[in-house]
Amino acid sequence: MKNEINFYEVDESIAKALGPLLSKIIDEGKKALVFCENEQKMIEIDKLLWSFARARFIPHITINDHDFVMSRQPVLLTYKLANDNNADYLVFLDDIDVNFIKNFPRVFHFYENHPKTDKIKPDNHYQKVNGKWIKK
Repeated sequence: MKNEINFYEVDESIAKALGPLLSKIIDEGKKALVFCENEQKMIEIDKLLWSFARARFIPHITINDHDFVMSRQPVLLTYKLANDNNADYLVFLDDIDVNFIKNFPRVFHFYENHPKTDKIKPDNHYQKVNGKWIKK
């Protein structure tokens, strides 16, 4: 499967940048898997998403939330290389196994300052300028 890989250089908190993308994915009736390098980072992103916006709740759980059926969740935060919610899209915040991203038609990498991987080449690279995403 040929996938589309998009890199986004953020100048704000990762959660603030992720919020609109995750909202759009949910609005499209799709699912997202958000990969973090470790449990601590996952918990940090989880807390930030809970406070993302008062007007818009982003339904999500972490891989540690065992009270839910993972496959039914629109957004799953994880530090494990497993697509437990059968996500359509992958969002990765840290370095990731190149082979894992091949399982997703669309892949998004959000980072501050510089990409967290040098093994993956993006099809598109965006940077926020005056509040708008501009292709680099």
